[in-house]
Amino acid sequence: MDRDFLGDRKGLLHAIELLGRDHEAVDSIALPIMLPEKGFGPHATLEYLAAGILGGAARLGAATSFAHMDPPTPWITWATTLWNAALNQNLLHPATAPVARMVEQRVMEWLAPAFGMTGGHMTPGSTLANLTALWAARECAHIEEVVASEEAHLSIRKAAHILGLRFRGLPADRHGKLVGESLPHDLTRAALVLTAGTTGAGAIDPLDLAGRAAWTHVDAAWAGPLRLSSYADRLTGIDRADSVSVSAHKWLFQPKESALIRMALT
Repeated sequence: MDRDFLGDRKGLLHAIELLGRDHEAVDSIALPIMLPEKGFGPHATLEYLAAGILGGAARLGAATSFAHMDPPTPWITWATTLWNAALNQNLLHPATAPVARMVEQRVMEWLAPAFGMTGGHMTPGSTLANLTALWAARECAHIEEVVASEEAHLSIRKAAHILGLRFRGLPADRHGKLVGESLPHDLTRAALVLTAGTTGAGAIDPLDLAGRAAWTHVDAAWAGPLRLSSYADRLTGIDRADSVSVSAHKWLFQPKESALIRMALT
């Protein structure tokens, strides 16, 4: 095997050392206009990229980043991300991920009950989690329309278009919450999407509306982890949904892209 595919302790330690340096802030990186015909080699490449990549990165742990929903990550996630990249497991088949598949299932078993769900799986981001939920709504509940607040994440409208479903946007109040009185009377062929943590204001739609439609999906990408905290009652009613999506790379402090889709499987 080529030595580039073998662990290089010195190279990895050097990468950690570069990460710990106090790099001068920059707003660009000097990359060649044309793809070089010959590479620099891994060690020289790290040195070359460090100043621009590390110096030009947003400091998500800084007070000036508090307004954003993107958190810093604890060091243990750096280590597990290294393992993930080194092992490159493919959860599609047991032969290419014999233990990782079991770990994913166990994580779902741990977390699903907090949301009143019975199963689920990981996805690379909540956009795909929301798409998966609405696909399930189309296939299992035969919905033809997606109904959501105008403050719902753009991925909801995009998922509806991808799946060939109509999208109906409903008004939100001055706090950013869905106006419940605006719900259509007939939701027998509709999926109602409720947002727990809007992008602009962190608003939580009235979750007591769950169950009014043929399928209810709660996009809890932002606020979902409240169910694991002393503020769990802020999401009372979420257990009446048919599906829930949560971004682990927000309040669960995991690296991007990391999300979960949970279903109330029957």
